Amino acid sequence: MSVHIAGQLDCWPAKERLAEILHDSGLRVHVGWYSIRVEGCSHFVFQQYGGDLGDPIIDAGADTAEELMLDGRLVSDALTLAGIRHKFELYDERNELCCYLHHNWPIDPPDPSL
Repeated sequence: MSVHIAGQLDCWPAKERLAEILHDSGLRVHVGWYSIRVEGCSHFVFQQYGGDLGDPIIDAGADTAEELMLDGRLVSDALTLAGIRHKFELYDERNELCCYLHHNWPIDPPDPSL
């Protein structure tokens, strides 16, 4: 996979609640011990869910930016419907930001020191 998402949720719901939110939006999910996989969506996984590992992480990637944008939008729309503040930054094969999906999370200004 050459494109990926760097994503954050402001406040993570319980694993079962997140699975319910995604399912209620028409997405198929597989709930594992420490993850929620969104089936059919570019390897989109909410990982390290549970225990004392800290906040979960989002792992999503695809072969093309177009594929990842479509799948990322499906997940972002589901989170938006539930009122979950989030952001997904999509990076292309050159590791350049190519799309920004979010709900109530403005894009960070560029770092002036760079």
